[in-house]
Amino acid sequence: MIRKRIVTGLDECRVLWNSLGRGRNVSDLWEFRLCFYRHFKNEPFFLVLEDSLGILGILPLCHLKKEDLFVFFPGETWQGKTWLERTPIYCRDHEALPELLAACPPRTYLRYIEADGTTLPAELDLDEIGYLLHPPQLHFSMDEYYKRFSWKKLKAIKKEIASIFVPGSSWHVNRPADYDLLVRMNQSRFGPQSYFHDSRFREGFRDVVAWLHQRGWLRMVSLEIRGQIAAVDLGAVFDGTYVVFLGGTHADYCGVAKVMNMHHIELAVEQGVSRVDFLCGDFYWKKLWHLDPQPLYKFLSPSLRSELQSREESSEEMDLVLPAVQLGVSAY
Repeated sequence: MIRKRIVTGLDECRVLWNSLGRGRNVSDLWEFRLCFYRHFKNEPFFLVLEDSLGILGILPLCHLKKEDLFVFFPGETWQGKTWLERTPIYCRDHEALPELLAACPPRTYLRYIEADGTTLPAELDLDEIGYLLHPPQLHFSMDEYYKRFSWKKLKAIKKEIASIFVPGSSWHVNRPADYDLLVRMNQSRFGPQSYFHDSRFREGFRDVVAWLHQRGWLRMVSLEIRGQIAAVDLGAVFDGTYVVFLGGTHADYCGVAKVMNMHHIELAVEQGVSRVDFLCGDFYWKKLWHLDPQPLYKFLSPSLRSELQSREESSEEMDLVLPAVQLGVSAY
């Protein structure tokens, strides 16, 4: 017999989260999620299924009061959508996943679910495409990576990078004060559509920067050109994965994102990481730069799906199912 229980106490949720297993992404770690929990303050709502053998499955949820919506913990939302990708789900038996999803509250919306290579449950729909690069497949060689491009395209990219990265340009790594500069540049570019427009998101990532720096995993890169900071990207290197979260660029340096993106790739190849994660967001450059696409999936509870379909039929606004725009990720 399968039993269902809900856990809302933060300490017990921490224990459950850590039982999900160590993920490849630093954002899978409890301390990372806690940085956002402190500012968003969404009530934990961990769904646990148990049978005679113990825990069968865990869904780490939280409740958004304003939207009356259940999403992945900690509910770091912008415009009704969570931001962090590949939240871990624990199922002792893969065949139990449909039952775990069926046990969700009526208004549940889960995003960026990573398939594990087995048969995809019918309950999941395509969400967005994530973009990765796997240096081992390139034999840790930039020359192998360059072979993905046509000669003409590669020449154009290198020429543009050379025109921006002029003699005297320099890199700076992990300067804490550059986070505020990243925020200002990002807000200047995207205005109210910047994630940093929400102080909870801004301060949550400030805590992330401090925590990553303390653990030695921070990779915040600033590019200085002619004495001025032209771009800042925020990322992390953890357990073989180099993830680029977001960034900001100075308006006077059109095309500087190419310099930043190539720098991340060169560094990843040089350091021998297993994969580089540029996250979701259908920016044209990710396809043009021949990154490896990976579909991620979403789950909408049946009642929420019906509600949204009814809104669509009545021409009401469909905020929850509009494609999420990954504003602020380095790539532009």
